[in-house]
Order: sequence, then structure tokens, then C-alpha cells
Amino acid sequence: MKTAILLTLVAATQAFAPLSVSRAPTQLNVRLPEEKMTDDRKEILEIQKKWNEIRLLDREEASKTLDGEWLEAYNRFYEKYDDDMTRMTEIVEKLEKMIEPPKVAKKTKGQRKRDAYAAKLERSGHGNDSVN
Repeated sequence: MKTAILLTLVAATQAFAPLSVSRAPTQLNVRLPEEKMTDDRKEILEIQKKWNEIRLLDREEASKTLDGEWLEAYNRFYEKYDDDMTRMTEIVEKLEKMIEPPKVAKKTKGQRKRDAYAAKLERSGHGNDSVN
């Protein structure tokens, strides 16, 4: 009986487990040989190779070595990158405050006594006499 219940529980939990995804290579992932590529595809590959070299440059290096269209593309890319990073840090700061609100320091024994005495004066009607 206990074994049947245990097997039922195991089977039930496996029903909700994520499936493993197999990554079998397909024809879509295969790179075409150079002789079968069109001129447009060859041009795209050349641009990809150039961009892979460029995007890893420092900003100073890029401003010295790049010019024209490549420098503009580099600057556009990193401006967008910087904007996205500042936006994400702002979001993280807001979420951090929501997830872990700032902790209020515990009251000391003396502060609790002062608060209790002030509440007692309020109830008796003598609390705000010194203010007016």
C-alpha cells in the first residue's frame, strides 16, 4: 500500500517536470560552402566578420581607427547599450526596494518607555498642553 502511494506521488511529480530538449543539428544550422552562397550572403558574412572585430574595440581605439559608417554604427550601438544599461539599473533599484524594503531600526527599551508615557499623556488629555 505504501509503495503504491509512493509510486503514485513520484509519477505525479514527474508529470510536472520540465522535458529535456535535445539539440540535434539541423540543416538550418549548417553553414553553406562558399561556392553555394549568393553574392548578398557573402556580403553579409563579410559585414558580420567586420562587426565582430569592431564591437570589441575600446571607445578610444574605435574613435582612432574607425571612420564614416562604421564609427557611426559603433557609436549608435554603444549609445543604445548604455541607455539600456542605465534603464536596467534604474529598474533593478526600484525592484530591489520592493523586494527588500529598508529595515526600520528596532526601538530601544528607553524609546518604548517614552512612547508609552507619551501615549498615556495623550489618553489623559495632558499631551499637547506644552505645545500650545
